[in-house]
Amino acid sequence: MNGKKNPNMDLTWEILIILQANFIVCTTAQPGPPKIHEGWWAYKEVVQGSFVPVPSFWGLVNSAWNLCSVGKRQSPVNIETSHMIFDPFLTPLRLNTGGRKDNIGDVMKN
Repeated sequence: MNGKKNPNMDLTWEILIILQANFIVCTTAQPGPPKIHEGWWAYKEVVQGSFVPVPSFWGLVNSAWNLCSVGKRQSPVNIETSHMIFDPFLTPLRLNTGGRKDNIGDVMKN
């Protein structure tokens, strides 16, 4: 070499360092968000031998969900109506249950 720096070599090293750093970050990152509440929401108090907060408990978790403590059919589902899109072409929803259904807990009885 004649003592001059090769700008292409500097660029090559910069790219290699960036790729290596990217590889390290990608291989050590979690595959998704932590599953803090996985299996946490339920409608039964005991699931597989573990206590699971039922709707009446949800209202104690967050004051915005207080209706869950006193209501009968509420869930802490946040439906943002400002993000909803009205579709005037939707037809009415018709359910054919084939008769009367009785809800006896976890099972539907015909």
